[in-house]
Amino acid sequence: MKLLLRFACIALLLIGISMAQEPGHKVPSVELAPVGKVQVKPGGSAAVPLDFRVGSEFHINSNHPHSELLIPTVLKLNSGAPIAIVGVKYPAGEDVAFAFSQGEKLSVYSGDFSIVATVKAAPTATGGTYPVEGELHFQACDRSACYPPKSIPVKFSVMVAGK
Repeated sequence: MKLLLRFACIALLLIGISMAQEPGHKVPSVELAPVGKVQVKPGGSAAVPLDFRVGSEFHINSNHPHSELLIPTVLKLNSGAPIAIVGVKYPAGEDVAFAFSQGEKLSVYSGDFSIVATVKAAPTATGGTYPVEGELHFQACDRSACYPPKSIPVKFSVMVAGK
């Protein structure tokens, strides 16, 4: 049964790749909502909710899909001194069965979901605004096909306030 599911996933991926490159087909979208003000004191930390929206009719695999053959959603962030990314917390996926999964449930995100990044300022940080940049990597699917993996940029700023 699992071998059949693996072949079905691979076949759907290949079909999705060929379909996604043809003009006139729908294109999956994932968007980042504007990030609110992030402020920390030297030596302090803050949780930064990053709110994403998956386009209607689509879903993306969660950060922990149930099969190693599925591409997980991954957030990668980079910051320069004096800001460090000290944690990233993903939401639990929703278990959903699709016609192509033959009754096996897949762990997915659809609609709105949030990933929470935790930033920390060095104790020696001076006041100022510091950029954080990265990307969200995911694979979008609809009820019948998966599309090529994609990444979208993720950007926000962290303001270090005076001691």
